[in-house]
Amino acid sequence: MGVRVLGGSARGRRIRSVPGASTRPPLARVRQAVFNILQPITPGARWLDLFAGTGSYGVEALSRGAEAVVMVELDPKAVRIIRQNLETTGLAARATVIRGDVLQELPRLAANKARFNVIGVAPPYFRGLGPRVLDLIDRTGVLAPDGLVFVQRHRKEELPARAGALRLVREYTYGETVLSLYGQGDHPAGDA
Repeated sequence: MGVRVLGGSARGRRIRSVPGASTRPPLARVRQAVFNILQPITPGARWLDLFAGTGSYGVEALSRGAEAVVMVELDPKAVRIIRQNLETTGLAARATVIRGDVLQELPRLAANKARFNVIGVAPPYFRGLGPRVLDLIDRTGVLAPDGLVFVQRHRKEELPARAGALRLVREYTYGETVLSLYGQGDHPAGDA
């Protein structure tokens, strides 16, 4: 079983899910909402997909014209599925898949001077990872000055209004799922 790519060059292609309950692909309406919000900046953008799971956000971004996507996922089964999904959709050439812990890989990416226009954060629910990752994104400087961060969280989880220079600019609720959008300083993303 899997989900379909919603737009762009790989639209309609089915991507595989990770067997078992260890990862949960975002609902199609949540993925569609993310790309409705971010479509103006996705073409030509450099994306970072943290807690990538099946890779559905990264695959969707590549399908919609992102220049490159780096996907970070710890679960080896999920990493295999991400690589298969990239091959199936023909998007592997513009993707980098890193098997590793997000909290360790963010400083490594920063040390290599990596900068991203969009950073997607979809951590496992109820582990307190959202605030820690936002803080690390701010401290490492991996977000480009005009970049955006979105965090997918359960509605009962809390996120800070600020994390260093990152400021919560908008939230969108879809049932039990909330998308929290962050920019730096006085980012115009509030109008997205």
